[in-house]
Amino acid sequence: MSVAKTQRLSFSEREARILEAAGRLFSERGFVGTTTKAIALESGVNEALLFRHFKTKEDLYTALLQVKLEDFDAQVAPELRKTLELPIAQGLFEISKIIVHKHRENLWFLRVMLFAALESHHLGQLFFKQRLPLLEFLQEFFHQKIRAKEARGLDPAILARAFIAMIHHYILITLVFKAKDHFPLPEDAMLESFVDIFTKGVRP
Repeated sequence: MSVAKTQRLSFSEREARILEAAGRLFSERGFVGTTTKAIALESGVNEALLFRHFKTKEDLYTALLQVKLEDFDAQVAPELRKTLELPIAQGLFEISKIIVHKHRENLWFLRVMLFAALESHHLGQLFFKQRLPLLEFLQEFFHQKIRAKEARGLDPAILARAFIAMIHHYILITLVFKAKDHFPLPEDAMLESFVDIFTKGVRP
């Protein structure tokens, strides 16, 4: 696509195209390995025009995170909130399916986050902040289940982190490392097993 053709786009359309191109390159090369020149070329604009939208590469990266946060609020949060009315085991199963599905749909973004955590403490902190809405929802979920006597009176923050750790491990192994054979069951059965272990423990 030529620069001239791209410049006929509106400001917001061009910005969205730059963010899309940046996301692809960040996921393939990491933050450090991606230059603004490469992003400009990938998005079909010149570098000077890119800097009209984003003053620095980090500004671009931060904007990409903000887009994903808005996506969470608009798409994922309403799905998650429906699980609050379900019994704890059914709710956790539905939550785990939503999380895995969203990561599968946005695998490029997971790669961007992993690169960020490895390359820069500061960018890793931005990644952590991007995860906060999910953790906050899980804390609310467990707090509600504790009040309903469906769960023991443990710290909801610890429960949220313990549960998400199991799901994120599954996501890393199956989606990032592509090692599906590492797990002995189909996905739904595996997620059900995680929930069963989490809610009932391992004692007979």
